[in-house]
Amino acid sequence: MNIQFAANASFFGARRDRFSQYQPDRGLPEKLALIAGIDGMTGVELKYPGNFVKSDEIEVGELAVERVREQVQRHGLLVSAINVDTKAIAHFRYGALSARDRRTREIAAQRLRAGMDVAAELEAEIVTTCPLAEGYDYAFQLDYTTAWEHLIDTVRAAVRHRDDVSLVLEYQPHEPHAKILLSNVGKMLYVCAQIDQPNFGANLDVGHAFAAGESPAESAALLARHSWLRYIHANDNTGEGGDWDMISGTVHFWDWLELLYTLERVGYTGWFSADVQPKHFGPAAAYRTNMHMIRCIAALLKRAGPDRIAELMETEGRTPDLYVYLSGLLSGGSPG
Repeated sequence: MNIQFAANASFFGARRDRFSQYQPDRGLPEKLALIAGIDGMTGVELKYPGNFVKSDEIEVGELAVERVREQVQRHGLLVSAINVDTKAIAHFRYGALSARDRRTREIAAQRLRAGMDVAAELEAEIVTTCPLAEGYDYAFQLDYTTAWEHLIDTVRAAVRHRDDVSLVLEYQPHEPHAKILLSNVGKMLYVCAQIDQPNFGANLDVGHAFAAGESPAESAALLARHSWLRYIHANDNTGEGGDWDMISGTVHFWDWLELLYTLERVGYTGWFSADVQPKHFGPAAAYRTNMHMIRCIAALLKRAGPDRIAELMETEGRTPDLYVYLSGLLSGGSPG
């Protein structure tokens, strides 16, 4: 399985929660240097507008995009995606894509359109956003029918901006609201069906799928049936409510093996862009280990043979035989 690895540049700067700051502030050049220094990392996912503005800038102009292009090229990286921020509190305190206020929705749509233009300039084919401003904490806080209509209409308006860049949404069940509108793969499938455009699809964040109580392999299979699986955020999660952005395979090893098996079966050839939280160790170590884990799981899949796994799965009641077979490969001995 040929895997293209990218890193989300945002995770190479300051990382904070409500208790502590875990990493220092870093500028984009330093972030890119750290990413480029990780052997096998070929792509970078850039935040828009954050990675394109200086502290005293508001608008992103041509000079800013050219400055970023030069920095990325200097480090020999490709831009895997532009990650558009649609949750900034300054504009989106009461929603973005689904906001009651028409002007707020237009700001969100325009930010997505601008992100698509920047992606095209940097030869990236994907713009992704996680619509975390679309949610609620209390009963009677939202008119759900209207909120969903607004979300669909706003996304559709952005997608139609240009057809050479794909817009993908990333679902997530928690944070910063108690409940997020786009919270699981079922709702993601609904949005894909409603938008029904060739340049629209899903960014499957593996940890978010775990947080939503899903099997990521099943989620990937469902999204891939209509070519809606366009991008992957590679990480792990305890699945107990938080979005912990842990190293892939450290919690759900077998689920990750099943995911890689499924992605190979459905022919996924896109990026694996890691979203890993480097709280107590440096980001380079976290992302290097994340890549190592995925490669080791992919190597186990190759040793096992996807066709052999499929053969064992074809007959009911052979799940024990499958785990004896796979665990035998893990132990280094002959498979049972």
